[in-house]
Parts: sequence; C-alpha cells; structure tokens
Amino acid sequence: MQSNVLVFAKRSLNLSKIMAGLGLGLAALGIFVIFALSLLAGSSSAAVFFLPVSFMSLGLLIFTMPVTLLYVYDKNNGVLEYLLSLGWNQSDVFKQYLKAALFLAVIFFTGEGVAILVAGAISGSMGVFLLDLLVLFLTAFLGFSVVSLVAMAMMAFSSLQKQRVGANSPLGTAIGVPFIFPIFYLSFIGFIPELIVVLSLCVLAGALSGSLLLLSSRLIRREKMLP
Repeated sequence: MQSNVLVFAKRSLNLSKIMAGLGLGLAALGIFVIFALSLLAGSSSAAVFFLPVSFMSLGLLIFTMPVTLLYVYDKNNGVLEYLLSLGWNQSDVFKQYLKAALFLAVIFFTGEGVAILVAGAISGSMGVFLLDLLVLFLTAFLGFSVVSLVAMAMMAFSSLQKQRVGANSPLGTAIGVPFIFPIFYLSFIGFIPELIVVLSLCVLAGALSGSLLLLSSRLIRREKMLP
C-alpha cells in the first residue's frame, strides 16, 4: 500500500493547488523572518524567534489540507465505498489518507528545516544557532501534531466534513487554527513565558492527536465512509 500513499498525495495536490501554494507562501514568509532575525539577532529579542514557528506551522497545515479535502471528495463520490468493496477495511482507508498527509508534511518540513539550519549557520553565533534549532523543534512538534489532529478529526467526525456557509472548505479545517494563531501574538510577553505557552500548545495538540489515533478503531466506522 505504500504506492497508494503517493497516489493519494499526488491526487490531493491536484485537487487543491491553491491551498498548497498558500502553504508554500506562508512557509516562505516564515523562512524570510527567521533569516532576518538570525542576521539581526543583536537588535531583536529572543522571544520574537517564535514568530516564524507560527508561519511555518500554519504553512505546513495548509499545505497538507488538500488530503483531508480529498477524503471528503472521495467519500461523497463513492471512492471510499469502492475501496471497501476491494477488501480494504476502514482502518486501511483511514491510515492511507493519514500517511498521505504526513508524507506531504515530511517533504514540506524538510525544506523548512534546511532553510532554518542555513539561517543559523550563516548567523555566525552559537546562541542564534541554538534558537534556530529550537524553532526547528517547535515547528516540527506543533506542525506534525496539528496536521495529524486535523486529518484524524476530519475523518472521524462526519459533522466536521460539512461545508461552512460561504466557504469552500469543511468545518474541520479550522481545528488547527487555535493551536497556531496564539503564537502570532505572544512575541511581547517574554521568552520564557512564550516558550511555556508554545510548548503547552504543542503538548496539547500532540495529546489530542494521539488520543484520536488510539480511538481510531472505534471512531472510524465503515458506515461513515459511505456517501
């Protein structure tokens, strides 16, 4: 089934190239900010180094969002029913879409990670390099947790697959926003308090995504995959 992951990933990007492009744009903005902060480290507070985490985590989430949109699209068009008729069980279907989302996330984060490491290296400061490594760790922790949480919640709860009034995306796409948006406004409270808040958001998102994964066999029912 490994090849299926690639197929799902490719189909999702073809389904919503705009969202993929928006995710790339946000990540590019975050990378620009981290380069600017690394070069101007002497005149900026350490707390502002968390700002790129929000841009790059949100970019990571939006870039992988087409996978959850593909799940809803395939469900409404009978593709999931067809996969079940081929002998797949609901766990197989669930895992393939989740793996596709994480596969895109890994590819996307690899580019972000290389850029962050380059920014830290050219700064010429060990302190800045360590801050950039912290940004890398927090982006990975928060980004992958939120991507997993949104993907699993969207597939587990049919109510989250309903389209919002006046929007082209389902309700579940907004789940990850409360975990990322607060970071945009925390740069003024100080390094240690902000670090505590960001780590708390990471742990909460990770705990929720882990809980949904453990409960997936109960939440992902066969009848929920039918049109």
